[in-house]
Amino acid sequence: MEHNISLKGRSNLVISGVEHIYSFNDKRVEIKTSAGEMVIEGEELDMSKLNLEENVISIDGTINSIVYAKPKKPQENIFKKVFK
Repeated sequence: MEHNISLKGRSNLVISGVEHIYSFNDKRVEIKTSAGEMVIEGEELDMSKLNLEENVISIDGTINSIVYAKPKKPQENIFKKVFK
């Protein structure tokens, strides 16, 4: 699945490749995309379009930041550390 971001004038954000929406409010959006987890922060955020068939979301409002979360490393078993 292809992942793209289009931001117009810090007020209209279109994201493709959206796999899951974790949370959405007027200040923060947390989603999972095909490129990883993403957090969008801003003011007066509003989901103006959601197309589940095409995996596209459109967000209007003032966009202050778009951040990809770092992938979590699998935790090593404590016994592996002790018995190395």
